[in-house]
Amino acid sequence: MLFTNIKKRGLFPMKLSLITKVILVLLIGALIVIPQIALPDAEFSGADDAAGTAITTIDENYVPWFESLFDPGDLEENLFHFQQLLGVGGLGICFLYLYKKSKKNEKADKSA
Repeated sequence: MLFTNIKKRGLFPMKLSLITKVILVLLIGALIVIPQIALPDAEFSGADDAAGTAITTIDENYVPWFESLFDPGDLEENLFHFQQLLGVGGLGICFLYLYKKSKKNEKADKSA
């Protein structure tokens, strides 16, 4: 019974005004730009770099047990692109579902 209103009115029942949309886009842009302005010379390194530094701090004579078959940079890049592909595909499916659902609701409202 908790989701009865969602079933009646749809997932997003309210219509956003143009001003609200513009404010949301500006807020998202601020979230992207402000950290780059606040920390212009910051070095964003991955966990692998931090782990290597920590190991050499503990034991300067450490020797790895084995060498990787693949260059880690290439493998990371390909995995990152695959992750992007999955994310964009998932978002596309969600947006398509919501679009078709809104069209279905509009047709139901017109016929009623």
